[in-house]
Amino acid sequence: QQQLIRAVVAANPRTVVVLMGGGAILMEPWRQAVPAIVLLGYPGEQGGHALADVLDGRVSPSGRLPYALPTDATHLPPFDPRACRVTYDLWHGYRRLRRDGHAAAFPFGFGLSYSHVAYGDLTAQVEAGGAEGGSLQLDFTVANRGPMAADEVVQVYVDPPGRLLERPARLLAGFTRLDQLAPGEQRRVTLGIPLRRLAYFDPRQDGFCLEAGPHVVRLARHAEDEGLAVELLLKAGVLGP
Repeated sequence: QQQLIRAVVAANPRTVVVLMGGGAILMEPWRQAVPAIVLLGYPGEQGGHALADVLDGRVSPSGRLPYALPTDATHLPPFDPRACRVTYDLWHGYRRLRRDGHAAAFPFGFGLSYSHVAYGDLTAQVEAGGAEGGSLQLDFTVANRGPMAADEVVQVYVDPPGRLLERPARLLAGFTRLDQLAPGEQRRVTLGIPLRRLAYFDPRQDGFCLEAGPHVVRLARHAEDEGLAVELLLKAGVLGP
């Protein structure tokens, strides 16, 4: 397959490589040699029509990766297909790559568009109450500054203090999808995120707890994007079981 890709690209440098698969695909030996890659996933019986609409420019692509694509298989957790027992912990996917200092070939949450969408005017505040111990309320604008209508998936990541215990340096806390932003359109968006998504489980208190200190909240396009950030100082608290 890799030889085929190289042969086709050598004959026609304007080649789009379309990959079909349900998981991470390593493509380091050839990805820098091709101008465009489309990850089709498992699209079902209408996948050919959907792919044609994207390649012909009738529809702007709007999918986002639900996993990170590493640059090397050694960056993945060890896997023994004959193991009788496997332990999963926090350190897999984009959390493991960030902890180990490995940039992804394509980060968690990554996806391109034929348009250009910009974020702005981000404000964040904590609202008390609710079944999950309160929420983080975000308000921001999303503007389509590109030439065609496009969907946008806004992702919210949080960098917790991580002083009391080892925690991932960046966590996906929430996301929302905006349908069909017209060229030149700007929308004001409000997004609520339960504080429990920022918490950790403390077995001594048999509940989810907020860690006191600065939490950096950012709107970003993927897990490695610095995006648009604000800092909130949160107080320690137990949110319940």
